[in-house]
Amino acid sequence: FKQTIDFARFGDVGERVFANLHKFCKRKRPHQQVFDVSPPELNAHLSSIMPGLTAKVFRTYNASETLQNELPSPEAMAKLDSVNARIVAYNEANRTVAILCNHQRTVSAAAQVGLENLQEKLDLLKSQKRDLQDWKKLVHAKKTKQVPLKVAPDDDPAAEAQAAVESAKKMRNEATTVEEKIAAQDAHEKATLLKRQAQKAKMLEMHKFAKPPASEADVDKRITQWTDKIKKCEIELRNKNENKEVSLGTSKANYCDPRISVAWCKRCDVPVERIFPKTLFDKFAWAQAVGPDFRWDALPITTDKPSKDAPDTPAAAPDDDDEREDDDDEEEEEDEVD
Repeated sequence: FKQTIDFARFGDVGERVFANLHKFCKRKRPHQQVFDVSPPELNAHLSSIMPGLTAKVFRTYNASETLQNELPSPEAMAKLDSVNARIVAYNEANRTVAILCNHQRTVSAAAQVGLENLQEKLDLLKSQKRDLQDWKKLVHAKKTKQVPLKVAPDDDPAAEAQAAVESAKKMRNEATTVEEKIAAQDAHEKATLLKRQAQKAKMLEMHKFAKPPASEADVDKRITQWTDKIKKCEIELRNKNENKEVSLGTSKANYCDPRISVAWCKRCDVPVERIFPKTLFDKFAWAQAVGPDFRWDALPITTDKPSKDAPDTPAAAPDDDDEREDDDDEEEEEDEVD
């Protein structure tokens, strides 16, 4: 049961549900069930409405139907010039499902720091593009010597930082006493800081030329590269910012029929492995053979009693009772645009 549901948001129906839940809980102790109905009785009732419908598959219907209806058409995707932009469009549809299913998550400190770093990177790229545009004017005015060049350091900060990281890793693996473990942790933190400083120094210089540009065309080429970098960074920032409070992995792993996503990927020329992290890609290997024209359809609703030969489940996604619905941070990272 989702304790964060705002019942008032659903109008009269939500208020009736809340009142009923409050009524069901009256005169019951904390260890007692809220509903006086057993799973077999509930499944028998659901099956009287739709043959084969059970509590186990009921939750997949709205999620799968919503995902299929929300996914953009191949014609709309043809207007987007990158896979990253198409993945953002997919995530928008998946986010609608997550909101429908109330799959929320708190924004971690690490996620917030990541967003701030990404915004800082975007600001830097825009500043560097302005520098490039100024340098183009210098080249046009035949003042090429005034274009600042990339300065080659006497040593390689990146190599030194990587060596420090490897040394700290070795210390951590070999540490046995408390003092050694503390020293290894300190070394790791210092090495990580060195690595970040080396990366930042490299980023500050990456738009500069190693030698004076020969023509305006050389500068134009780099301006185009920076325009693409900015666009990609903006897409990534938007994707992460919009999804920071919504858990996309739960509905993808447990609620939606994976064949919907696979078919959409094939229709829109998006690699399936960009939609599913490796664990889900392996889990849903059975869905990979579906064609691009596949459409998910539930069985029609009927008031007739199901026959003995009726299937146990409708044409929904296979589900696993033991599947953990909480998202791994690692898998959520793979949901994001590279």
